[in-house]
Amino acid sequence: MKQLILTIILGTSLAMMGCGGSGDESHSHGEDGDHTHEQTAQQAQENDSHSHDGEDAHSHGEDAQLEGAGVITQWTDKTELFMEYPELIVSQEATFAVHLTRLSDFQPISESEVQFVFSSERGNEGSLTETEVQIPGIYGPDVVFERAGRYDLTIIIQGMVDDTLQVNGIPVYASAGDVPATHDEEDPNLISFLKEQQWKIPFATQKVGRHTLSERVDAHGELQPVQSREVVVSAPFSGIILSSTNQSLPVEGQNIRKGTSLVQLNPAIQSADGENYAQQFINAQSQLSLAKKNLERSKRLYEKEAIPEVELERARIEYRQALTQFQTINEIAQIDTATVDTYGDSESSYRFEMKAPISGTVVESYVQPGKQVKAGEPLLKIVDMSKMWLSVHVPAAKRIAIQNPGAAVFYVQGNERMYEMNEVNGRLLSAGKQVDPETRTLSLIYEIDNPEGLHSGLFVTAEIDTDQKENVIAIPESALIEEEGNFVVYVHVAGESFEKRAITTGIRNRGWVEVTSGLEEGEHVVMTNAYQVKLASLSSEAPSHGHSH
Repeated sequence: MKQLILTIILGTSLAMMGCGGSGDESHSHGEDGDHTHEQTAQQAQENDSHSHDGEDAHSHGEDAQLEGAGVITQWTDKTELFMEYPELIVSQEATFAVHLTRLSDFQPISESEVQFVFSSERGNEGSLTETEVQIPGIYGPDVVFERAGRYDLTIIIQGMVDDTLQVNGIPVYASAGDVPATHDEEDPNLISFLKEQQWKIPFATQKVGRHTLSERVDAHGELQPVQSREVVVSAPFSGIILSSTNQSLPVEGQNIRKGTSLVQLNPAIQSADGENYAQQFINAQSQLSLAKKNLERSKRLYEKEAIPEVELERARIEYRQALTQFQTINEIAQIDTATVDTYGDSESSYRFEMKAPISGTVVESYVQPGKQVKAGEPLLKIVDMSKMWLSVHVPAAKRIAIQNPGAAVFYVQGNERMYEMNEVNGRLLSAGKQVDPETRTLSLIYEIDNPEGLHSGLFVTAEIDTDQKENVIAIPESALIEEEGNFVVYVHVAGESFEKRAITTGIRNRGWVEVTSGLEEGEHVVMTNAYQVKLASLSSEAPSHGHSH
C-alpha cells in the first residue's frame, strides 16, 4: 500500500471551522491488504461540494460518530465513485477506500493508473499513483496529513476509462478532541448491498431524468410477403421431371437469382399439349425472326421511297405482335436452344427449362425427380423477402386516438428486439376504412425493409404512437418491481446503500415509464437486477456494517 505524507506545518484546528456532509460506512485496511467496513455517520463534504461533469454527489448519515469520517458517492458520465475514509487527524495514517465502477458495464475499474492529487488553499499538497490492487475496483491510498485544514482531492483515472473526479472540502483535524460529535440516527430503511455483490452480477443504475414519451395503442398483426414480390412457378404443360436432367432441384429456403434455372420439364413426344406447346415455341421464335427481317427490309425500302409509310408501319405492328407472342411463351419456360435444330428427333429434344422470374427465396417446393405434372400445376413458390408487408389490426375503438399511424414500433414473435419504423424504412401503405365485422378491427399495412430475413407469417405486436407528453420524469421499465398491485423501485442513495421507494406511474413508451410521484430528477434507480436488492432487503439477518474482503 502506497503512503502519502503531506508535509505541511501544523495549522489551526478545524474545530473552529465546522464542516458539512455526512457518511455512513468506512473501510479500514489491515497490513495484509484486507479491509473492513466500519459503521460511521460522519459528514464528509461541505454543502458546496460538487461532482465532475455536473453529476450529483451524495452522502448519507447513520449513528452518532465523530464528524470527520465520511462516505462520498459521485457519478460522472463514465464512472461511479464510492469513497470511504476515517476521521482524519494530523500525523495519523489514514486509509482511503476508493471504489471505482465503470458505468458502461458496471464493472470494477482495474488494470488502470489512478492518481490521487490533494490540494488546499495553499496549492498542491502532494499526490500518489496506484496501478496495482488486491481487489479489483478498490484502491486504498494511505495518507498522513501534517497540517489541519480542508483539502480537495482530484482523482485521475487512465486505463479502463479515462476520467477525472473531484471531491472538495475533506476535513483534517489537529487532534481527535477537535472533531465535533454528531447525533444522527441510523436510517432503518436503508438496504445494504455491497460493491462486491454488485460487481458479481449483471447490475446497472439509471439517473432519473426527463423524457418525451408517447401514449400508444397496442395492436397485433403478422408479416406478409409483398404481393408484387411473390411468384408461383407453374407447369406450362403436362410433362415429367426427368431425374437425368434435374440433378440439382431447388429446395425450400434456397436463395436464387432472377434467371436461375429451376426445373427442366420434358413433355412426352406423343403428348398433344406438349407437342403443341413446343410447336408454339418454335413457331413464335420463327415468326419473330421473320418479322424482324421484314421490318429491317421495310426500313431500307422506305428510306429509298420504294414503299409508302403505311407499309413500314404495318411491318412495325407485325414485329411487335410477334415479339409479344414470343415473350409470353418464353416468360417462365424456355426450350433448350441447343435442341432446336433436332426438335422432334428424340425425347431429349423436348426439354424445356423453367427459370426464376424474380430473385428471392424458395418458400415452397413441390418438385422431385420422376414426378409427372399437369399443365398449371404449381412447381415452386418464390418470395423476394428483401421487403415485407406488416399487416396490423387496430381495435376499432382506438381508431380516433391514432393521429399519426406512421410512428410505430413492433416486436416479432420469438424475438424481444424492438424494431422502429424509421430503422427499417417503414412506410404506411394503407389505412383501412372498413371495420372487420368479426374481429372489430381496422387494418394498417406498412411496407418495411427486411435485412434480417424475417419470415412471412410471423406474428407481431405493434405499438402505435398517439399523443406525446414532453418533459416528464421517466425511468426504464426494468427498474419496476411490482408488489401487491403497486410499483416500487430501489433508489441508489450511496455506493452500498439503497432505499425502497413506492412510486406511481403514468404512460409507458418504448421501454420507458412515466413516474408521476415518488422520484426526483437526478436520483439514481436500479434498472438491472433490482430484484437482487429486494432479496438483500428481505435477509433475516440485519445488515452488518463490518465485513471483510
